[in-house]
Order: sequence, then structure tokens, then C-alpha cells
Amino acid sequence: ERQVEITGPDAAKFVQMLTPRDLSKMVVGQCKYILITNADGGILNDPILLRLAENHFWISLADSDILLWAQGVAVHSGMDVTIGEPDVSPLQLQGPKSGEIMRALFGDSIMDLKYYWLREVNLDGIPLIVSRTGWSSELGYELYLQDGSRGDELWEKIMAAGEPLGLRPGHTSTIRRIEGGMLSYHADMTAENNPFELGLDRLVD
Repeated sequence: ERQVEITGPDAAKFVQMLTPRDLSKMVVGQCKYILITNADGGILNDPILLRLAENHFWISLADSDILLWAQGVAVHSGMDVTIGEPDVSPLQLQGPKSGEIMRALFGDSIMDLKYYWLREVNLDGIPLIVSRTGWSSELGYELYLQDGSRGDELWEKIMAAGEPLGLRPGHTSTIRRIEGGMLSYHADMTAENNPFELGLDRLVD
């Protein structure tokens, strides 16, 4: 997973240019599932958009090069934005017991984090953005590590907290995302598809 970071005075206006979903009511600390489409309405990606600050966004995507697409769109946009790829490493903690593990790691306050919202936290000095999102239909969280040198330490802390609950490392559970009706870019959609073909018209305003 990679993040495309968009900052600058025109960041919100620019991000809206990339997606047909109305972002006018998106506030700081909120996440949105969006489509990024080309001039013909073809889907280029279906990432999670995170609003970290008034003029600070991350586009969190699993595949396809939206970094170059966004930089290309910006060239003649006349907007004051900076677009790059930050040093961020995402880790997903998914499953019905993920909330209990999060509570063990971060305390009771983390249970107030609502679905599709984010929070800046630290775990014994490890800087993280935590969102209640994920590629499963289970309760789940995504932890965005903001210091690559602390990855091993973060992993060990999570595994230790999850051991009593049977936590195991693994890959995305494809059957769970299929059962949950979650589409996969390249597998279920490409730039040859438009949102209406896929029943994603709710994301087009």
C-alpha cells in the first residue's frame, strides 16, 4: 500500500478535482471511500481518502500509480498544491477481536474512534495515524506508521498484545472481502469500467 500526499492552500479543491464524490462536507479527521476516474469516467483507483488537516490529505491505495496521475492533473491546474509520496507504512488489524487488541495497545479512548474516522496517536513514542477502516467486512483498523525505523518494534508490540486473543499474521482474507461486497482494483474493475456498471453510483455526485 502506498500513500499519495496532497498539501497546500488548494489541496481540498484539487482533491475534489480527482473524484466525482462530493467532498464538501468532509472534515478534518474523516475518511472517505472514493473513486478516482479519468476523463471518460473510467475508474483509475478506489482508494480511501484521509483528511489529516485542513490542507493535508492522504490518498491510501493498494495499486495503480495515482501519484503520477495526480501530478499530471496538477501541472496545468493553476492550483497551489504539493504532491508526493510520504514515508508511511500501513498495517491492517482486522477481525472481530481487533477492538480488544486496540484497547490493550491504546487504552479505552480508542474505542470512541468511529467507522471511517482517523486519529493521530503514538504507541510508546511510535508515531501513528490510526483509522477505523480496512479491507474486510469485519471490525478493523489500519495503523499508518510514520517512522519506518520503528516497524519491527511496532510489529512486536501488536503481536504481544494480540497473543492472548489468538492474533496471527496473514494476508488479506479474500473470501471475507468478497462476502462483504468489496471490490478489488484490477480484479473486479479497471479503467475500462465506469462506476455505474459496478453499482457504485452512490460515489458519483
